[in-house]
Amino acid sequence: MKNSVIMLAIVIGSFALFAVFGALVFATTAPQFGQNPSDSSKATYKDFKYFNGEKFENAIETKMDIHAADFPKMMYEFYFVKGQKEPPALLPQKNFTKVDLNLHNDSNLYLRWFGHSAIYLEMAGKRILLDPMLGPAAAPHPYLGPNRFNKELPMKAEDLPNIDFVVFSHDHYDHLDYQTILKIKDKVGHFYVPLGVGSHLIKWGVMEKNITEMKWWDELEIEGLRFISTPARHFSGRGLTNRNTTLWSSWVIQSKYHNIYFSRDGGYWHGFKDIGDKYGPFDFCMMECGAYNKRWHSIHMYPEETAQASVDLRAKLMMPIHWGGFNLALHDWDDSPKRVSVKAADLGIKLVTPIIGEEVVIPGRTPNEKWWENVSD
Repeated sequence: MKNSVIMLAIVIGSFALFAVFGALVFATTAPQFGQNPSDSSKATYKDFKYFNGEKFENAIETKMDIHAADFPKMMYEFYFVKGQKEPPALLPQKNFTKVDLNLHNDSNLYLRWFGHSAIYLEMAGKRILLDPMLGPAAAPHPYLGPNRFNKELPMKAEDLPNIDFVVFSHDHYDHLDYQTILKIKDKVGHFYVPLGVGSHLIKWGVMEKNITEMKWWDELEIEGLRFISTPARHFSGRGLTNRNTTLWSSWVIQSKYHNIYFSRDGGYWHGFKDIGDKYGPFDFCMMECGAYNKRWHSIHMYPEETAQASVDLRAKLMMPIHWGGFNLALHDWDDSPKRVSVKAADLGIKLVTPIIGEEVVIPGRTPNEKWWENVSD
């Protein structure tokens, strides 16, 4: 009996060691994790006020109130506390093809939402992707989840037409996806990213000449468009040891006819008003509205703050994003659109709420139905 117990312990221990070893090998060798900026790259960041030589910092104090002792309670809440963290059925979706993305010869802004924060834009006759995370899971591997609510996208990444510009806000898995980059990199004209994020793209086969890294307040004009990297209150990192080694940004994109803002993830702060004062008013703002919790409130704002930030930015139209894709927090899947709709009405903000894949045209077609209310078994 004693020998059997010893043998069982040896077997269990061996499996545990093998699992730990396998996890370490995966975390240190898998391409999904990208790579850190090189020393030569970091040397070029030295004049940026919010880079301390090794890591980037927020413009104001930003702490996440998460401690090791909180994790058991968080896991219990995530898996066992009643609620509806995922939709009871597939979300409504309008699929589209390359023909639907034919360029228009007019001054309108065209947009399609893939869910979460992934956006297709046509602006000034150019095709643009914002945070095109088009993979199945917001993680290094699908087995690690969380998985996308709708298993199928309205259009597969490999079926997209040639894209003029891709813009990324930061390097988290729900915004920057390895497999998506492999599928689109050869059909993209140029990538605009915050400082350091280009290192991941280079690791994944994007040519360095096709990448422009920008710090906060940098502006660049090209082919009738102006791209402006603006401050954000968030953090970055894809591995166990590289937190904040790349920058995070929001973006202003301007053309002769339109002035738009893409908020990225982040906490509420005075920076929204600063951006609104400098570059507003905005015709259209795409604003983070999801994955919030009191424990990490400083890096993910509440829906009511999303509405207030739109006021600060002087937005004429606001579209809530960073929801409808993945279960990344402890609130119900539809908590964010419900709450932001109430606050937006109080503040007199005009919302744009398309279903996934539905075309938005500005001016002209700005759907605002509360479609989430009709998602049921």
